[in-house]
Amino acid sequence: MERVRLIIVDDDQAIRQGLRALVEALGAEVLAEADNGRACIEQAERLQPELVLLDISMPVMGGFPAARQLRARMPNLRIIFVSQHRERIYIKEALEIGINGYVWKQAAATELNDAIQTVMSGGSFVSPLAKL
Repeated sequence: MERVRLIIVDDDQAIRQGLRALVEALGAEVLAEADNGRACIEQAERLQPELVLLDISMPVMGGFPAARQLRARMPNLRIIFVSQHRERIYIKEALEIGINGYVWKQAAATELNDAIQTVMSGGSFVSPLAKL
């Protein structure tokens, strides 16, 4: 993987640490972490990442409103939801917002590399397990 500059956003510190270890092992540069969507937007505007790994269910501001604001303010930013939700309604809303990828948290260890590579090369990725 080329060196991708990204922000990790999840309200669970253990999940953020796990994602950080995973993406750093893949060669990505983690610019920052955030525990809610509002902090993510502030950091993204300041740090100008190429990619945001974003949870959906968080306090203060969840992933859907954060993704809408990021998409409006930074249209070239790539966004991958990394979520515990795998129901179609979540995936449908995410795609309507215009996110680039959707990875089910439980599959992140095996799918995140492919998701990041696909998204960074201009494609879209939806976890096959998230479609169940």
